[in-house]
Amino acid sequence: MKVNKKSYSVTFASAFLILFLILFPSTASAVTEQGASLTINETQITTSGSAESPSIYGDRIVWRDWRNGNRDDGPFNIYMYNISTQKETQITTSGSAGGPSIYGDRIVWRDWRNGYRDSLEEESDVYMYDLSTHKEIRITNRTIFFDSFFGFGPCISGNRILYGRTYDYCIYDISTQKETHIDDMPINNPAFFGNIIVCTSDLEGRPSNIIMYDISTQKVTRISSSDSAFSPDIDNNIIVWADEHHEDEYYSSIYMYDLSTKKETQIATSDSAFYYSPTISKDRIVWLDYDSIYMYNLSTQEETHTNRTSISLGFDFYGDKIVWSDWENEKPNVYMGTLTSSNLPTASFSASPTSGKAPLIVEFTDESTGTPTKWKWDFGDGTTSTKQNPTHKYSKVGSYTVKLTATNAKGSNTLTKEDYIKVVTKPVAAFSGSPTSGKTPLNVKFTDTSTGSPTSWFWNFGDGSKSYLQNPVHKYSKAGVYNVSLIVKNAAGRSTVTKTGYIKVITKPVAAFSASPTSGKAPLNVKFTDTSTGIPASWYWNFGDGSKSYLQNPVHKYSKAGTYTVSLIVKNSAGRGTVTKTGYIKVISKPVASFSASPTSGKAPLNVKFTDKSTGIPVSWYWNFGDGSKSYLQNPVHKYSKAGVYTVSLTVKNAAGRSVITKTRYIKII
Repeated sequence: MKVNKKSYSVTFASAFLILFLILFPSTASAVTEQGASLTINETQITTSGSAESPSIYGDRIVWRDWRNGNRDDGPFNIYMYNISTQKETQITTSGSAGGPSIYGDRIVWRDWRNGYRDSLEEESDVYMYDLSTHKEIRITNRTIFFDSFFGFGPCISGNRILYGRTYDYCIYDISTQKETHIDDMPINNPAFFGNIIVCTSDLEGRPSNIIMYDISTQKVTRISSSDSAFSPDIDNNIIVWADEHHEDEYYSSIYMYDLSTKKETQIATSDSAFYYSPTISKDRIVWLDYDSIYMYNLSTQEETHTNRTSISLGFDFYGDKIVWSDWENEKPNVYMGTLTSSNLPTASFSASPTSGKAPLIVEFTDESTGTPTKWKWDFGDGTTSTKQNPTHKYSKVGSYTVKLTATNAKGSNTLTKEDYIKVVTKPVAAFSGSPTSGKTPLNVKFTDTSTGSPTSWFWNFGDGSKSYLQNPVHKYSKAGVYNVSLIVKNAAGRSTVTKTGYIKVITKPVAAFSASPTSGKAPLNVKFTDTSTGIPASWYWNFGDGSKSYLQNPVHKYSKAGTYTVSLIVKNSAGRGTVTKTGYIKVISKPVASFSASPTSGKAPLNVKFTDKSTGIPVSWYWNFGDGSKSYLQNPVHKYSKAGVYTVSLTVKNAAGRSVITKTRYIKII
């Protein structure tokens, strides 16, 4: 899959080709023609007169369109056409999108809605739209693209997106949401499939060979044996390119390299034409010269060609379908051509339904061209059929790859649709997160572990944020304890799981506690309760009687009477906090009453100050001053108004008991 760069840089070889075509113009027809053994069945996809840069995968075509505007100023949006339903859909509304590429259910493009664009450069981002969830996602943040040599992309293959920035490649993994920079590769004419990037080695065009970068091993390997290779492409294990092996640089050949056998093979050569822009899809290689389009079938090793239509640089190719923009009258439209060999059949089929719960009955419809007389179906579950339009029942849950081999008197052709039929059960939601606690801001990676092959996901992170990704990464900005829920769905049903208090986002804790009771007679059992904030992870209690605890909410027994100071230290990864409560716990025994007075004699009227000296921590006092007066204060002052000798008594109480002391003839008034 070549990087979709129709409006970006061209290599020396492509630039040379454009000059060559100007000097030696072709007489190619702009209508469908049949050559010796190749037919292009042409279909006009758009009528807007403003469609360019098409990309195709499966039954879907995407392109950039400036309808309701102009090519210089836009607005530019991405549109999609479904070949099966013949329905057009507008994907973007930003008015600043370009360079679309599609793989499976995902469309990627560059968009300068957050930046700028002028004639030399632009500041733009990579965006992705998931057709299965109908959600748009911003992949990058202010990526600089140059319209000269260095900017290209984006392109998608599997779970990875490739795009160019200033002087380097970037790979974005959709599953992990991680961007990786590849700094030691030349930025020239890249193509991308799975783990492999291929490109030419020199920006100036010569010497130029094909090199390969393996994302998984980070290894760079030279592929072509010559120094005159250009315009590479890759699909599965096959790399193809054009090569000026000839002494006369106006002629070129097409080569391929098989990664499984590590063998280079010349596919085609010409002594009178310049072959260029080879593109591969499955078992077919397509390339152009100045007045023809060629196709090579790897399965049959058959080369076919026809006179060119309006196909030129900037086409895309998938299976047996080729898409391009026709710039007739400077009002471009997207066209699709079905490539058919007049000698061999071209296998094609559809199915309905392609997903559902077990048992699933599927009707398969043969759509092959080339008048096949025999059919062989492989349904992917160990069952086959030789009917033209079979009906098959899938009994077990799973994803099934379907193959059809169509045969006529000239030979056979096979079409494989990977994971085409999906038989599902109601999913069971499950997930994990890592880390589940830490200080703010906390980035948590959530991993879907649901069973039953869900097709959509809805996350609620508990802080007001949501996501529709399968495995999102979420940033918690505020301290707190958060509940997380996940809803998963497929054709068979839905399921929900909620984890209460699952994510703990912390700040430096503030220590606090309470206790009950805080006083009583020995032995006294006291329950301490941690009321600290900030989500502490450890606790250290000092009860003031030489005892300690590391529990969050301990119960401690005080065996001796006394007044005790209690402290608590709490910690988490953000810091620690301490609180001390002086004289907080009072453990008592039965009190012993005692008091003194001053003065104890004098002339009337006499004010006497009484001082409680009882032990055992009384909590109530009862004084009898001997003159008929009483008091409940701990340390009262009493005025004696008449002469006499007075007996004074004090009764003290606490939870452990009471005590009385009487001092006879204690106060003398004269």
